[in-house]
Amino acid sequence: MPDAASEEPAPAADPQGPGRRFELATAISLAVAGLLSAWATYQAGLWDKREAQARATANADLTESSQLMLRAGQEEAMNTAMFLQWLNALADDQPLRADVLRHHFPRAFAPEFERWRKAQPADIRTVPAKSVLPDFTGPSLADARAARRRADLATADADLSGQVGDSYDVANVVLATALFLAGIATVLPGRIARRLPVALAALLTIAALVAMLVTPAQLPGWL
Repeated sequence: MPDAASEEPAPAADPQGPGRRFELATAISLAVAGLLSAWATYQAGLWDKREAQARATANADLTESSQLMLRAGQEEAMNTAMFLQWLNALADDQPLRADVLRHHFPRAFAPEFERWRKAQPADIRTVPAKSVLPDFTGPSLADARAARRRADLATADADLSGQVGDSYDVANVVLATALFLAGIATVLPGRIARRLPVALAALLTIAALVAMLVTPAQLPGWL
């Protein structure tokens, strides 16, 4: 008859054994990678939208700048033509015609002409041929340059938004790879064969997280 005292109960299975820890690590990797992937997708959409809006603004400002530059050329040509007619009237000894032209100068050119005229001798015919002429440019030129500066700023913003959106797209690809590795690890045979994909997935998730932390982000509108 066997000795009852010599029989020992079999040790109970450790609920926190290697298999349980592997499942927990896999679940954490999948959860974190999934959340980060959703955030990267959301941010990529926001930055792509901002890029599209900035491109549209830049195109509108460039169109406005081109139209204003054309108008500025017309204003300068008109101011120059009326100034030359005024000079011809004086040269032809037609002071009445010169006064009429002087009072019909464009509103934007009249102050510049008066400033220039005060700096000249009373008899304009004695002015040297190479003397400084008035500024014939109109106000549209300054507006055109301002519109061009706005277009340049919008273009720069669009370029930056595109780069940020591309960064989030790359992070999303990395996270998708991490999700794939963590997913196939559950069906691979052997402990080492299962742990290696999970470790790679964890490293890729950490790398994507670090990259996203140093990348500009837009907060949701309701925050």
